[in-house]
Amino acid sequence: MTQPGKLAKILATISVTALGLTACSSDEDENQGSGQGNQLETLLATDARPDQRAAGAGTNMAMELGFEQAQPATDEALETVRESAEERAGSAEEMTVDPQSCASPIEALDWSPILASSDSMTRVDFGRENFSGVGSIEIAGISEDTGGEPEATDQVAAHQQAVEEITTDCNDLTMMLADESEPDWAELEYTFTAEPVETESGSGLLWQRYPTEDDQGQSTTALTLMTEHEGHVIMVAFIGSEEIADAEFQDISEAILASALGQLE
Repeated sequence: MTQPGKLAKILATISVTALGLTACSSDEDENQGSGQGNQLETLLATDARPDQRAAGAGTNMAMELGFEQAQPATDEALETVRESAEERAGSAEEMTVDPQSCASPIEALDWSPILASSDSMTRVDFGRENFSGVGSIEIAGISEDTGGEPEATDQVAAHQQAVEEITTDCNDLTMMLADESEPDWAELEYTFTAEPVETESGSGLLWQRYPTEDDQGQSTTALTLMTEHEGHVIMVAFIGSEEIADAEFQDISEAILASALGQLE
């Protein structure tokens, strides 16, 4: 039996932290800027972990590119995301996806570095005014030397395999979505499309989801770039409006990723 709402949460890992990035009034700008500066200084401190410093460097680049609102995830927020992911695990059989064979890859796609089996992980969300969406950088240590547990590298490989399956065999499918509070009849059919993204620093995925009967209706677009370096896995992601599909956002993502990689050298 399909559980409404299960699939609505799939493909949303990169935004579920809900760190409250909102446009601030002019009276709050100075305080917000000071707070962000202190948080970034903490990430970039000489005694910070490598994943923290790399996330700080990537966030600095994001801010230079106009994403002036930035918020590191707290330990409590990260734990909430991980607990939510555990609750969703094993839900492939409950999804309404056509073709049904794509349910497992879709479920496996519901992963990001902060879900890795690791003691070292950092996430920072960033946004800007007049942008309907949120960006993020996530970094986790996946080797023994960087805080990763033995299964961490397998988790990364499983996600990469899911991306390959999505872009080759499941790049045009339909899925049923509904909020958990709504009855079964309220489910809506959505079309999901995906394409691979290749860069000099890594590889990734661009996907879009929109109502099947109204391709001009409420849609969601997401871009993710991911790579491994020096015992870490790094993901830069944007999710939100259709403008994320523009080439500009791939350039922005690559610049943020490159800044993080440079810090790990």
